[in-house]
Amino acid sequence: MARSQLTEEERQKIRDSLKATRERRQNQSIKVIELKVNCHHTSKETFAKMNNCFRQAKWIENDMLAWSEKCDGNNIFKYEYLDHKKITRKTFEGNFVEESISLPVYFHRALVKQVKQDIMNLHKAKMKGNKTGRLQFKSEVNCIPVITGGIRIIDNSHVTIPGFSRLKVYGLDQLSEFKEYEIADGRFVKKADGYYIKVSVCIKKESNSRKKNYKEIGLDFGIKDNIITSDGEKFNCNVQESEQLKFLQKQLHRKQKGSKHYYKLLKQIRCEYEHLSNKKTDETNKLIHHLTKNYDIIYFQDESISEWKKKKHSRKTGKKLNCFSFGRQIQSSYLGRVKAKLVSLENDKSFKISKWSPTTKFCPQCGCLNKIGLNERTYHCDCGYSYDRDIHAARNVKLFGSTKRAECLEQTSVDSYASAALKA
Repeated sequence: MARSQLTEEERQKIRDSLKATRERRQNQSIKVIELKVNCHHTSKETFAKMNNCFRQAKWIENDMLAWSEKCDGNNIFKYEYLDHKKITRKTFEGNFVEESISLPVYFHRALVKQVKQDIMNLHKAKMKGNKTGRLQFKSEVNCIPVITGGIRIIDNSHVTIPGFSRLKVYGLDQLSEFKEYEIADGRFVKKADGYYIKVSVCIKKESNSRKKNYKEIGLDFGIKDNIITSDGEKFNCNVQESEQLKFLQKQLHRKQKGSKHYYKLLKQIRCEYEHLSNKKTDETNKLIHHLTKNYDIIYFQDESISEWKKKKHSRKTGKKLNCFSFGRQIQSSYLGRVKAKLVSLENDKSFKISKWSPTTKFCPQCGCLNKIGLNERTYHCDCGYSYDRDIHAARNVKLFGSTKRAECLEQTSVDSYASAALKA
């Protein structure tokens, strides 16, 4: 039933329900659990149906973009899934074929809503001054959103999602650690090693019972020692590629592209890369847990880690400059993931300083700025100060960060006092 066909009483019930949900969410936190579909107890017909869902999801998203480009008057926000049960897609040979969409309505509606939301997010980013592009046609879709109410748990090993009444999954034991929980939305995901269901679970916020120890720490990101703390602790953040992955890559180059063996090896390589990514994620979570458990505030610098692995070119000649590039070391590390985690904790546990802060050159004893080469591992100053280069930089990160944070807290307190005085 369309929203315009609802009575005023039904609309009021919807508004009251949404208001109650918003009030309930204020006292809840979101946890995402990942369930893997059990391939041993799932029929081939079900797997074929799953694969068809992701194939049709790609058709729908591309059809929305093509529909908006056919005529300048077509507004993509007027695209309704009920009016597009048949779409036209382009084959590899360049021919146009009409296809009927048999995707479950829950998935179809959620995909259309997701594309519209993506366009709105791009517009918001553009209004903030960020450089944005436009949505591109996709060759593959590996994630289908599931709106609230589409996921239901049957028992300790079975769930229901739109189009699949009873799926046997691994990972439902994760819910046993929550006394009370409420299932919100989710994602139906296709990976190299199988199909997954990511479920957003709303649980009651836990009070922070850990006592503050008033300890602060500064982090310095590097290449030789990936993370160095102001206390002198060093962490190696490298996860090397396995020998199996290198062997599979060599075998792939010997196979004819497009053959059955080629795609079989390609799938095995994707599984190996997924396993490598999971290892990096696990190590990142362990490192962040160690830091947040032992320190109240973590100071770090906004380093451009992605730029470390690029060769720099001269603006005049365009030739590569004779400078260092750390592509291999950065590719095998999870420094970027650690930084992303720290950024997500910025309002609570971490504080970021500018990447232009001279943390390596600055002498904390006399305040001078001294140049130091990449091959020099000890910092020296004319005033007599000398210290290990990396620990010295981490201590300066802590020094600059604590000073800047104190200024921010002071400014916040002044603003809040001024606003309170105006209200009075």
